[in-house]
Amino acid sequence: MAMRSRSAQALMLTAMVTTAALAGCGGGDESTSSSTTKAERTTTTTTTTAAETTTSRAGIDDLPGCPDTAAVEELLGGPTEMTPSLGGSSSSNSDGGSFNYDYEGCSYELTDGSDGEVNITRVRGHDADGSFFDAAEAGIKADFVDDGMEPLEDLGEDAYRSGTDIVVLVDGAMVFVTAYGDDDEPSLPLARELAESVLAEGSGLVTEADMDCDEIGAMAPESFGTLESTGPTGGVIVIDDLTINPSGCHLSFEDGSSGEVTTAPGDQWDAWVAAEQDSGFTVEYTSLEVAGHRAFDDGEAIIVDDDPNHPLRITSRGDDLDPDQADLRRRLAELVLD
Repeated sequence: MAMRSRSAQALMLTAMVTTAALAGCGGGDESTSSSTTKAERTTTTTTTTAAETTTSRAGIDDLPGCPDTAAVEELLGGPTEMTPSLGGSSSSNSDGGSFNYDYEGCSYELTDGSDGEVNITRVRGHDADGSFFDAAEAGIKADFVDDGMEPLEDLGEDAYRSGTDIVVLVDGAMVFVTAYGDDDEPSLPLARELAESVLAEGSGLVTEADMDCDEIGAMAPESFGTLESTGPTGGVIVIDDLTINPSGCHLSFEDGSSGEVTTAPGDQWDAWVAAEQDSGFTVEYTSLEVAGHRAFDDGEAIIVDDDPNHPLRITSRGDDLDPDQADLRRRLAELVLD
């Protein structure tokens, strides 16, 4: 059984992504299968050398970027204890770039028994080439391309990019489309072209109990070249407690590129969307502007380019914080920069 996977390290939060290898079909002369499992988030090449911890170091009022405790408590919704926070990280991304940095600032932890903590720090030093913000954003954007998830409204109300795959709900069936270039690397542009072609010319075919792989192959756009062979393929996608067994067609082309169009029962759609969004292996990236400055949020931290030498860095964690922690981090950044 073959297993295809892609891994990436989300820049600020140490994420490794292993994504679904998709498969399925009926008719043809090839048969493949694949298995993909998404487990709990694991540390890989990004390590914290001095995790966000508190110390008894004096001079807390002199630390940069530390707003008044009362103002932070208003945003967190409860009393907090403010203590120094400092540490450092070594970060790598899916493009092979890496750099080290350290930070310093303040930690605010809820003290009423609730689970919640935010760290408001500034990058103190780094060994990235050029701007820390530019290097950090470039890294997370590269990982987001490989392992992020975003809606594709132009393909329909229920359509997503999941890493380099296209996943669409069509007439009660989940349709997975993936493609590989002649270098055997996943190709989002090719997957997008194949999905658009299949949906436009044969959406009915992909919902049939037995797909005709030759007909599916005939729908491949010209960019794939000459179709060499088709065949059935199947696999399994496991994300935490969710298991999906797609099946469908594998398409091979003379130039070495390939594609897969597989389906699974549509009643698993909502569960799949929720599992993908909640997975620690799905890379998040949102470009922002905060108080007139460039910023981005990676799902764990917001970085604001307000100071080229010491950009603002805010992290949050805890089940009792605002459910929309990205918005909480943004409001904390606005508080600091007000």
